[in-house]
Amino acid sequence: MPPPSWAWRGTRASGSKWSDTARVTEPIAVVEGLTFRYRRRSEPALRNIWLEIAPGEVLLVAGPSGCGKSTLIRALNGLIPHSYHGDLTGSVRIAGQPTDTTPLRGLATLVGTVLQDPARQLVASTVPAELTFGPENLGVERDEIGRRLAGVAAASGLAPLMDRTTDELSGGESQQVAIGGALMLEPRLLVLDEPLANLDPVAAYRLLALVRRLADAGTAVVIVEHRIEDVLDAQPDRALYLDHGVTRYLGSMDGFLASADPTTVKLPFYTWMSRARAASAAPSVPSKPVVRRPSPEDAPPRLEWRRVEAGYDGRTVLHNVSASLGARERVAVLGPNGSGKTTLFKAAIGLRPLTKGQVLVDGESTAGRSVADLAATFGYVFQNPSQMLFAPTVRDELLFGPRNLGYDPGGFDALVARALRRVGLADEPEIESRPPRTLSHGQQKRLGIAVALALQPRTLVLDEPSAGQDYRSATAFMREVERIAGLESVYFVTHDVDLALTHADRILLLRGGRILADGAPSEVIADRERWRACNLRETSLMEANLRWGSRSGRFFGPEALAAMVVAELTMPGA
Repeated sequence: MPPPSWAWRGTRASGSKWSDTARVTEPIAVVEGLTFRYRRRSEPALRNIWLEIAPGEVLLVAGPSGCGKSTLIRALNGLIPHSYHGDLTGSVRIAGQPTDTTPLRGLATLVGTVLQDPARQLVASTVPAELTFGPENLGVERDEIGRRLAGVAAASGLAPLMDRTTDELSGGESQQVAIGGALMLEPRLLVLDEPLANLDPVAAYRLLALVRRLADAGTAVVIVEHRIEDVLDAQPDRALYLDHGVTRYLGSMDGFLASADPTTVKLPFYTWMSRARAASAAPSVPSKPVVRRPSPEDAPPRLEWRRVEAGYDGRTVLHNVSASLGARERVAVLGPNGSGKTTLFKAAIGLRPLTKGQVLVDGESTAGRSVADLAATFGYVFQNPSQMLFAPTVRDELLFGPRNLGYDPGGFDALVARALRRVGLADEPEIESRPPRTLSHGQQKRLGIAVALALQPRTLVLDEPSAGQDYRSATAFMREVERIAGLESVYFVTHDVDLALTHADRILLLRGGRILADGAPSEVIADRERWRACNLRETSLMEANLRWGSRSGRFFGPEALAAMVVAELTMPGA
C-alpha cells in the first residue's frame, strides 16, 4: 500500500503539475451536462455544467452566495441524488463510477467531503472517535486506522484536541476535526465547502499548505471559497466561477483574477487597483463614514465583564476577563480558534453559566435575568445558522419572535420585508415561502441576522458574520447595519481581518481565554508580534491602508482605498 497522501512532504515543482498528469491519466471526476432542480424549488440550482477534474488538481469554485457551489459539491459526493431529491439531468462519474447508481458507501471511499457547517458533520462524542468513525464503518483494519490517526493528527494540527469532547469544540476546532475526518478516508477526491469560514488565519494557512501537499501527491481537491486571496496559498490550478447555477468562467487562475468581479469574491488589493486604473471615469471620492451619536459621558457601558470565568464540562475557557463595551460602539473580537471569543458573548447573554465574576448590562447585573429578558437588548446571531433556524418557512422564522412577544400583526408584512431587505434576501425568488433549510449556508447566515433584527434589539452580537458570505453581501450588510434606526451598537466575533479593520471602532484580541489587547484598530495592529501571536496575518488591504490610508487611523474598504490612491497618483504633479 502506498503511503498516505497527507504524509507526503515534498515541494511542488514549478509549472502546472496537474495538466501533465491529466495527459496520462483519466480524470477522477467527470460532470457532463449536469442540471439539477431541488424538489421544492421552481428554478434549477445548476444548469448544464460540464467539468473534468484531474488527479492532483486543485480546483477553486467561486461565486456569489446561492449560485450553486454547494449543490455542485453534493453532486460530486453523491448526496445528489441519493439524499437530496429533485429533477436531475446529465451525469456525474467519480473514478468511472456513475454517482446515481453507486451507493454512498462506495462513493465514500473515493470522495471525502467537508461541509460548510461542521456541526452537522460531527457524530461522535470525542475527537478520536470522530476521526476513526469513517474508517471503522468502512471496515478498515485496526492497525491501519491507528496509522492513519497518528498521521492525520500530526499533519492537520489536531494533536492538542485529541483529549477533547466534540461538544466543547469551538467552531474553528470543529472545522479542523471535520477536515481530519475526511482525510482519514484517504479519498482520491477531497471536496471542501467553505473550509476557511471558521478558521483563524494561521489555521487556514496550515490547511491550505496541506491541500497543496495532498494535490502534489495525486489527490484531486475542490475548494469552494469566497476568500480568494487566502486560497491563493494553496496555488489552485484552475478556477470555476458560477452565477445563478451557470458556468461563467472555467480556466486558469491568472485569467480568473483578471476577470473576476471583486465585489462578489474577496480578491487581493492589487486587483482593485488594476480596475481603478482601468476605469474610464474619474475615480470616486470615498464616502464619509456614518456619524454615530456618542454615548453620554455618564452612561454606563452596554456590556461589562468583571473578573469573569466560564467554560465547558469543567474546563475553564475564560480566565479572569474584565472588559467593557460602550452602548454606541462597533467592536470586533479576534483571536485563535478556541481562544474564548464565542464563549465571551454566550456568557454575557446567559447561554453559558459563569463560574466566577459577574456580567453587567447597562450598569445592572445579569444575575437572575433570563435569556429571553436579555434578548430585548441583544440580538445574538450564532456562528452556525442551523442552531437557530427551525420554522417551516422563512416568513414563519422571521415572525416567531415577534408573535411570541405580542407584536401587532398588522405590522408583520412590513417587518418581514424590512428584515429581508436589510440582509440582501428580498430579491430571492419565493423567499418568504421557502423552507430555511433549502437556502445556501450563506443565505441561512443572513436569515439568522434578519431574525435577530426582527426583534429590533439595541445591540447586535454577530458570531462570524462574514462566514459563508460573498464579499458583496458581507459588506452591504455591514453598511446597512450602520444605518438602522434604533440599533445603537454592534459587537462581532470574526477571523476576517479586513472586516474588523474597516468596520470596527475598536478591536479586542483574545488568546487562551485572556484579553491581550484592547484599542483602536491602528493601535492594536501596531504590535505585529502580538498580532501574529493571536494567529492573525497581514492582508494586502491592511498593508495598503497602512501605506496609503488616512492619517486619522481610519481604514478604508478596498474600493474606496483604490479610488483614493488612483485619484492621488493621477493628480497633476503627483
